[in-house]
Amino acid sequence: MRVLFILKETTMHERIGVMQLSTALKLKKWEVKLVLAERLGLEALKDLVKAYSPEIIGYSAMTGEHIRLLDINRELKKSHDFIAAFGGPHATFFPKLIEENGCDAICIGEGDVSFLEFCKRVANKENYWETPGFIVKQNGKIYNNPLMPLVEDLDLIPFPDRELMYAADPDLLKGSVKLFFSTRGCPHKCTYCFNEKYNTIHKGKGSVLRHRSPENLIEEIFQVKEKYPMAIVHIEDDTFLYKPEGWFEVFVKLYKEKINLPFHCNFRANKVNEEIVKLLKEAGLDSVTMGIECGNEKYSNTILKRNLKNERIIEVCSILKKYGLKIITTNLVGLPVPDSYEADLETLDLNIKIKPTFALCSILYPYPGTPIESYAREKGLLTGEVKFLETNKRTSFFNFSSPLEKRKIENLHKLFGLLVEFGFLRRYADLLCRLPLIRIYTGLFYFWYGYNFKIRIFPLISFWSELHGYLLFWWKTIKKN
Repeated sequence: MRVLFILKETTMHERIGVMQLSTALKLKKWEVKLVLAERLGLEALKDLVKAYSPEIIGYSAMTGEHIRLLDINRELKKSHDFIAAFGGPHATFFPKLIEENGCDAICIGEGDVSFLEFCKRVANKENYWETPGFIVKQNGKIYNNPLMPLVEDLDLIPFPDRELMYAADPDLLKGSVKLFFSTRGCPHKCTYCFNEKYNTIHKGKGSVLRHRSPENLIEEIFQVKEKYPMAIVHIEDDTFLYKPEGWFEVFVKLYKEKINLPFHCNFRANKVNEEIVKLLKEAGLDSVTMGIECGNEKYSNTILKRNLKNERIIEVCSILKKYGLKIITTNLVGLPVPDSYEADLETLDLNIKIKPTFALCSILYPYPGTPIESYAREKGLLTGEVKFLETNKRTSFFNFSSPLEKRKIENLHKLFGLLVEFGFLRRYADLLCRLPLIRIYTGLFYFWYGYNFKIRIFPLISFWSELHGYLLFWWKTIKKN
């Protein structure tokens, strides 16, 4: 049994889902390979598929990435016989993907159990089209199978296959940052986020929040530390601070004893207090990402459903700074509201007041099925079909009051981080946002983005060895924007 995973590109991030599936498949003694389509090229990919002859090709895609992967799959299908299974966020939230030519199956939600079952049935020539957790197209009929229960005990999931990922992308191996997860799920109902719909899809299938034991997490980090270059541990949970009582005390003790490296995680202001910040700082907490999203409290709490006050965000940032932590704020511009640009300026001003290490900004993208998409359509600010994009850092699809307002919003997005860093430019913000200089501003945006992540926040271990990967990522990002 051979399984080939195809990613469009890593975008300088380890894809934990594919890596975990690979480990599980290899434990069954099946052969697994991963390739990055953008790096290999279509003709070389065709040759690889011919030589490797996989029974299943698994495509993992975020929204936007699926476009290129569907094209590649159609080309491969012309000359090769295999089952094409799509997974990842886009397949879960846009199940109509199964209707695409060449798409044989899609995995909905977590594939830890269902994908293994799917592969087993294929290998044993059983009815794989009836696998729970999958929607499968077979002989002209679409089989909508029930979802698998969510994995409750995350300690049972094998550690990710990093060898697989680093063989496909050696630049990730050289990188100073390695990615980990300690929790799955998020209990909040932010209208622009996938979690709200994910929880609805899986209602009755298990707990919304599930946690690894601190011992299990530390053991994985320790093994990676012993085997690969790593200077910073990045724990990518949506909500790192949501843990059972006593979890952090054990984590901190073990982390100091066995890891003793700086680490990064994501905070939500409502769960932060000085006691937990002090405890995690002692263990090595070095930087934090925290969502602000919108500085207009009315819109933040009624439309985005953030349920946070600006005063609380300011208070938390003050605590983080007291302990010398680097702060990345995440922000959204281009909301589906009548005065979007003015609301975005309030977000800018809140960031200037906080003065984070880096203010990261995205354009609000109405992902299909999210509550924000429904809201925008209801208000007449979104019409027709949303065009899928590879990034939420390019353009907006909302119907703003004028082409000038749209230009100002998109320019503000590109200039946001620089305006926060160099606050004296705030008085010129409106003028700068009016100018038709989007290409120049896009270049500045990605320069500032890269400088902050690769120099200020997650410094390179070896500048020259990591430079190639960073420049490649920067150039590809510029091209697709």
